[in-house]
Amino acid sequence: MLTTFSILIDGLVYAAYLFIVAVGLTLIFGVMKILNVAHGSFYTFGAYGAATAIGIYFDRGLPAAGGFLLMAVSAMVLGLAIGLILERCVIRLVYGRDEVVMVLVTYAAFLILEDVVILVWDRVPTRHISRCSPPAIRK
Repeated sequence: MLTTFSILIDGLVYAAYLFIVAVGLTLIFGVMKILNVAHGSFYTFGAYGAATAIGIYFDRGLPAAGGFLLMAVSAMVLGLAIGLILERCVIRLVYGRDEVVMVLVTYAAFLILEDVVILVWDRVPTRHISRCSPPAIRK
């Protein structure tokens, strides 16, 4: 019974994640008329940035009370920064073009951003100074 309940809760959490991503796609397409496939990478950068920030925060021995606020703020700031950079430098160039071109451009940006995440945070989790710090900070 406990296993069934755990599977049900995990499924609901995963469905909530998918709902957030779908709402983001719908909102961006409805407002800007751009199907931004790369917006999932903004979530990725925000999540990894929040994990890195919280790892550094707790490595310094700071109180746990500010941890959640730090995670939320760092995730929003990093996601917003990556989104603004992508919109100003890439998406703005394809406004008014065919939807297929927009999807291809944002998909290419998605692939590039995912590789940047792998370059910065590495593919394999490590347990050095902080489990969440990028390799450059751990050295």
